[in-house]
Amino acid sequence: MAKETSFFLAGDAFQARCIHQYKDQDDVQAIFDHIQGADVAFMNLEIAIHAFEGYPIGDGKYDAYGQADPEVAADVAKQGFSIVSRANNHAMDYTEGGMIATTQYLEAAGLYHAGAGMNLAEAREPAYMETPKGIVSLISATTWELGLAGHARKDVMGRPGVNPLRMVPKYHLDQEDWESLKKVADKLGLLPSEYENGYNFPFRGHKFVPSDKTMREYTPHPVDLAENLQAVRDAKQISDWVMFSLHGHYEEVHPPVGYREKEIPLKAVVDFAHQVIDAGADIYVGHGPHILRGIEIYKNKPIFYSLGNYIFQSTLARRQPADLYELWGLDGETTTVELYMTREKPPSKFFQDPAYWESVVAELDYEEKQLKEIRLIPIHLDMDPEKPLHEQRTTAGVPHRAYGDQAKSIITNMQRLCKLYDTKIEYKDEVGVIRL
Repeated sequence: MAKETSFFLAGDAFQARCIHQYKDQDDVQAIFDHIQGADVAFMNLEIAIHAFEGYPIGDGKYDAYGQADPEVAADVAKQGFSIVSRANNHAMDYTEGGMIATTQYLEAAGLYHAGAGMNLAEAREPAYMETPKGIVSLISATTWELGLAGHARKDVMGRPGVNPLRMVPKYHLDQEDWESLKKVADKLGLLPSEYENGYNFPFRGHKFVPSDKTMREYTPHPVDLAENLQAVRDAKQISDWVMFSLHGHYEEVHPPVGYREKEIPLKAVVDFAHQVIDAGADIYVGHGPHILRGIEIYKNKPIFYSLGNYIFQSTLARRQPADLYELWGLDGETTTVELYMTREKPPSKFFQDPAYWESVVAELDYEEKQLKEIRLIPIHLDMDPEKPLHEQRTTAGVPHRAYGDQAKSIITNMQRLCKLYDTKIEYKDEVGVIRL
């Protein structure tokens, strides 16, 4: 192994259009320079890349569909990325047709990828990338429960999709709440004859049980947990570096004082991240909430609970399927742009939330395979919250290096988030530095 190795990590890339053409802007090229200077550069590709080869997934889909034209794959490579995760809530927006096309375009661009496949074994299989600094593997999973891959049997073919880490809910109710739910379930004809030890309500998979305290609890699906951890252990045996990527949208209901719900991962996710490191992973990188979360150093290994958005072009896909128009109460004559304008009208505040448009990318430096330093480079996605999105739609969402007061504000926010994990960040030269 070479003495020094560097990794570059970016969060969610909802990239609908090419961005490499912005390289002439110094604050954009500054980001590309960091990507291209790393031995390994990772991002979460939160979009399917295709020319509408597949059909929309439909039932169960409640947000915008992600689609990028084929040239975007080459654009990701031009930025400097080498490996991407695919297990997320947009990978299967256009079912297996879109997924298969994405695979073809990524491989044509020379990009390594993990998290999606023609069956569950393929989706769970690590991607192996050979570099001058050793073999790097990536396992990619998601807590999303739509478009999941399925195992093949000797007599039944597998199901194409993404690699899941399903979270199984259990709802604990104190005596008062337990009695109230029993009454409601009984009136609706949903109270089973045997309910003393708990029952599913309103449908299977959501179990309510009597308890001393009303609370929500999640645990990873046992098969998903076992097989993902086994993938890490296997990767550890045949690669020099193991990365694990988890895309999840769960958040804690009761965050600590001074924190938003979205800023806090589930306890089950924290426990899982520790198990991933214990199984042999060198880097755990989370994403999904589209805003920043804290960083934990566990057994000298970094856990990034969310790096926020790297690219956020969620209203630049040129087509959306009929299902989404129907969801918003629009008819078949409505244009895609009119659909986007409807979604952005008040009381919607999603697109004006600065947390979605300011984040960090991370550089990790190793010596003799020991992590020595993490540099958090602040970025902004060129969105002015004082202006409506339609006035800046084509430029909002592109990453720019943040400087001055904005850079300091972003790193100060990271310091606040990292306090939860006793991780110290020094602000130096407009960068956040974690030294080990």
